[in-house]
Amino acid sequence: MPSFANIDEIDVRIIRALQKDARANFSHIAKDCGVSTDTISKRFKRMKRNGIARGTTVLLNPRSFGYDCVSSFGIRVDHLHVGEVIDFVDELPEIVFCTPSLGRHNIFAIAVLKDVGRLEQVKEHIKRHPKVGEVMTSIWVDETQLCPENFEFQHIKKK
Repeated sequence: MPSFANIDEIDVRIIRALQKDARANFSHIAKDCGVSTDTISKRFKRMKRNGIARGTTVLLNPRSFGYDCVSSFGIRVDHLHVGEVIDFVDELPEIVFCTPSLGRHNIFAIAVLKDVGRLEQVKEHIKRHPKVGEVMTSIWVDETQLCPENFEFQHIKKK
């Protein structure tokens, strides 16, 4: 059975502060938590050592690049062809994340699109693969922040 690291209220407050801003000043977090800066520093180092926190990142807002639609896809295929279909889906430039999953759909993908009109085109393209049985889509309505460490975000144009 895996062992889990114990975290308390202060650890949660540290995590929440760093989720909002990975560059948050430890002294500000300490003041908010009512503890010393050294306490925050030691706790953060412990969380890193225990694998609770890993690195820092920048979150990207696709709308700031002119992409108005973020959508997820649930794709059902025969389990023998999951890898083949993932490779096919990954070739679409709008796809920023694609992974095997368990449940009704055995592939989960996320797309960043210029507009909702392009969503239907991407869906139809995926459905045309001979091993795809079903494609379900969901549009994300809230402001979306993508972590480029976890997503293949090629939408930024080089100058």
